[in-house]
Amino acid sequence: MQVPFQPPPRDPRSDEFLGEIPRELFDDTLYESCELVDRYALDLAYELAHALGIARRLESPTGATAAEIAEERGFAPRFAPALEWLLARLAADGALERLGEERPPRWRAPRPLRHGEPAELRALGSAIDPEIARTLDLLEAAASSWPAVAEGRATGEQELFGAGRIALWIAYFHNRNRPYSMSNRLTAIAVANRFPAGGRILEVGAGAGSATEALLEELDRRGRLGEVSAYDATEPSPFFRRRAERELAARFPGAPLRFSAFDIDRPADEQGLAGGYDVVLGVNVLHVARSLGASLASLRSLLAPGGWLIAGECVRLFPGQPVAADVVFQIFKGFVEVETDPELRPTHGFLEPGAWQRALEAAGYAEVDVIPNVERIRDYYPRFSAAVVVGRAPGHAPSAAPHEP
Repeated sequence: MQVPFQPPPRDPRSDEFLGEIPRELFDDTLYESCELVDRYALDLAYELAHALGIARRLESPTGATAAEIAEERGFAPRFAPALEWLLARLAADGALERLGEERPPRWRAPRPLRHGEPAELRALGSAIDPEIARTLDLLEAAASSWPAVAEGRATGEQELFGAGRIALWIAYFHNRNRPYSMSNRLTAIAVANRFPAGGRILEVGAGAGSATEALLEELDRRGRLGEVSAYDATEPSPFFRRRAERELAARFPGAPLRFSAFDIDRPADEQGLAGGYDVVLGVNVLHVARSLGASLASLRSLLAPGGWLIAGECVRLFPGQPVAADVVFQIFKGFVEVETDPELRPTHGFLEPGAWQRALEAAGYAEVDVIPNVERIRDYYPRFSAAVVVGRAPGHAPSAAPHEP
C-alpha cells in the first residue's frame, strides 16, 4: 500500500475511564475495526477530491477557498457544508495547509493529493472482522453520491434512501456491525443501570429496531425483561417501523412493545403520547433535531418526575474533529440544516461532550453526565466516538436497579 495501515496498539489505560461500561465491550478487534473504518473514510475523502475535480485547484500556488471552488465548479449552494467538511478533513490529515488567517480559510495542497486505497483497506478490514463490510458498503455508497449532490442533480436523501439502497441501512444498523452497534450496546447498559422495576420506556427514532433489540437483550440477560410495564418504540418512517415491529414482536413475544410514529421536531403534546415515562431513549437521533433545545424540552415533558433521558450519540472529542460517518451525513439536508447556538450547539452534526452537557442542563435536566468518560479516554484514544448522554427530570423517582458493571 502507498500508505500502510498500521494503527498503534490499543492503549489499555483508556479502560480506567469506562466507568459502568464493561471492559470486554471494547476489545482489540473492535478497536482495529474502528481504526480501519476511520482510515477508509479518510481515503474516500482523497478519492472525492479527485472525483469532484478539485484536486488541481487546491494544488495551485494560490490555493482556494471553498466558495471559490464551488463557484468555479458550479456546485449547488446546498453542497457548501459538505465541501467545507471535505477540505477540513484533508487539512486534518496534513494534505492541505492554510494560507494566512483569512475567513473563510484558504487552503492549498503543498504536494499532489494522493489517491485513496479503499480496495486494499476493504481486504484488510475483512481479515479483522468480515462484518465490517456493513459499514464500508454504506460509506462507499455515500461517497459515490457526492458528485450528484454537488452538481445539484439530487439530494443526499434521494441518493441514499432510494428503494435500491435501503438494504445498506438495514445492514449498517444491524447489531452484528460492531463499529455502529457499540452505540446501541452502550445505551442499553446505561438504560438498564437506571431503569426502575415496573417502569415505562419510550424510544424515539427507533429506526429498524437495532437499539430496541440491544436493550431488550440487555434486560433479558439481567433477568429484568419482565419488569418492563410498557415499551413504546417510535419511528417516523413507516417502512422501518413496520420492519422493526415484525422482527422484534417475533423475537420477544412477551415484551410489552407498542410501535407508533413520533417526530422529535414537533411538540410532544401534539403527538398523542401520555407521558410519565421512566426512561426516554434514542440512539443517534437527537443530533439531527432541528431545534435541539426545543426537542430536549419536549422530551423532558414526557418523563415522570426523576425519569431519565438517555441518548446514545456519536461525539467529536475535539473541536472540528472529523468522524467517519460524516462521509454519509454531510450530504443530508436534515443533518446540516439545523439551528445552531455558540454555546449549546456550535455546529451542525455530531457535537462535543461538553456541548451535550450544556444543552441538557439548559433544557432543565439534572445529574447530566456523559458515559463513559470520553474526555479522559481521548488522552489515550482520540477517536473513541461513541458515548451516552444522560440527564434526569426534576422530582422524586422510584429506585432504579443498581449499576451492573
